[in-house]
Amino acid sequence: MFKAVGDPARLRLLHLLSHEELSVGELVRILEMPQSSISRHLKALKEQGLVADRPIGAATFYRASVEADLGDDDTALRDSLNRLLRENELPEVDRKRLQRTLAMRQSAAGEEFFDRIGSRWDALREHAFGPTFHLEALVRLLPRDLDVADLGAGTGYLLPLLGSHFHKVVAVDMSQQMLDVAKRRIEESGIRNVDLRRGTVESLPLKRAEVDLVLALIILHHVDDIVAVLRQVRHALKPGGRILIVDFQPHQNERFRVAMADRRPGLEKKQLMQWLTDAGFENLFVWDYPHDPHPEHDLAPLPRLYGLIAKRGK
Repeated sequence: MFKAVGDPARLRLLHLLSHEELSVGELVRILEMPQSSISRHLKALKEQGLVADRPIGAATFYRASVEADLGDDDTALRDSLNRLLRENELPEVDRKRLQRTLAMRQSAAGEEFFDRIGSRWDALREHAFGPTFHLEALVRLLPRDLDVADLGAGTGYLLPLLGSHFHKVVAVDMSQQMLDVAKRRIEESGIRNVDLRRGTVESLPLKRAEVDLVLALIILHHVDDIVAVLRQVRHALKPGGRILIVDFQPHQNERFRVAMADRRPGLEKKQLMQWLTDAGFENLFVWDYPHDPHPEHDLAPLPRLYGLIAKRGK
């Protein structure tokens, strides 16, 4: 045993392994010795039972194993060696190289993790936090003092989020049953600034210049006279107010239209932009949503969505 630890390089190596479990490659980087030398020293220490190893993946990791077996004649000697290794700090150069090596190991482990699950990362994240967790953060970028109207609010899916951020929210829907569900939802969330109003988009229960922002999310294709509705929206908006529209482009999927009770099979973007202009809106901005036809859906292929923002004209 004295011969095994009598070599300064072996004692230095054993000192490292008493502080951290390391692979041969990591020992090579820390000690700046050839791999053959590291392997030779590890073999000598392992033959004396001073080092133990365990495989992790394709690599083998080593650690100091100085403690004596019960009743072993070398107990006093091993206890002294163990105390010597643990009570003395690593030389500064070895300590710094060890820290850098462990940092590299952690970084490599992180990269390996993301490389391994990269193709499943979106699904993994959505399964943990839901598909709209980012919406909470994005809404916080908007001014808090806005008064907002949600047309066709339905069961109030967005109301807790809207109510928790904006000054006031007016939720409009024609179905009393939908509004009852929405009422329970906002009561459960503790929101007190949501005003539920029963009415249709053709006859909006909104006062003149009452709100700063109107949301019309997948609702306008249910409307017969869209220009008349847009004029009412303009009437309800404060000067400089905006409307945010999300709807889908025209499609040929009759099964989808019937199942959703849609009056129209989507809205043509250029036509909607013209209707907005006719109703007194300006500064139009339109974008397309990324499209996934969801072939596994019962009503596939699903129509393409687009969004549009317009400002109330003077």
